Amino acid sequence: MKRKTKATKANKTTRGKTPVKPLRADTQVEKVLALIRSRPGIRPSEINRHLKLTQSDAPRAALIKRGLIRKAKEGAAVRYYAV
Repeated sequence: MKRKTKATKANKTTRGKTPVKPLRADTQVEKVLALIRSRPGIRPSEINRHLKLTQSDAPRAALIKRGLIRKAKEGAAVRYYAV
């Protein structure tokens, strides 16, 4: 006799769909850098929207620390440029 297994909440939400994997940190950093290089002066909210992220603080901080991008304040706005 075949036994039915209980579907967990996680299985119900991903049934028939490929689960979305979180991006690795290195991949996020590379994508943020590529986006900033292609769009100089981009704002953080635009980075998040283009890459479909909730926040991009860590990748931006890593790139600033490595000296690959710079942060420029223009009034209340913050913009990022590749170095």
